[in-house]
Amino acid sequence: MIETKRLILKPYSLDFVEEFYTKFQNNKTYREDYFSRTLSVTKTLEETKLYFQKKIESCQKNEGFYFGIFLKESDELIGHISIREIDWSIPKGELAHFIFNDFAGNKYSYEALEAFSDFCMNEKEMLRIFMKIAPDNIASKKVAEFCNFDFEGLLKNDYRKRQEILTDMLLYSFTKKD
Repeated sequence: MIETKRLILKPYSLDFVEEFYTKFQNNKTYREDYFSRTLSVTKTLEETKLYFQKKIESCQKNEGFYFGIFLKESDELIGHISIREIDWSIPKGELAHFIFNDFAGNKYSYEALEAFSDFCMNEKEMLRIFMKIAPDNIASKKVAEFCNFDFEGLLKNDYRKRQEILTDMLLYSFTKKD
């Protein structure tokens, strides 16, 4: 568990799978572009339980770390943050996050990303974390830059929005300073 001023980041657990399923489905249109793979494997509550079980196992194997973002005051689930594709030989991993629509605009992403980056760098001893962000995703670019991620460049034809539309991605990274 990771605690900030307003948030608690909790590792995935079956305790909040139903809340995640309901909120993720209610935010489906908003998530189609950049979380289409997750949408494709969480169409039902049962599929979502299997998805959570896989993510919990991934955490136990140190292959990825998946957290729900909760409001500290109410314990309400407001988003997701994770690091995956971990290469322990560096060590590095790819970070992804989102805040559900009803909670956007409150700078929760900034707070969660700073705390989670600290967790990755200090507790997991990673040297590099990175994010791929679509050029039209202005909000995510602002969050990355505010949290001191460096823009590294453009990855041409790197992702398929909705698993169909080929698009470029911007690469942002945060590296451990000596």
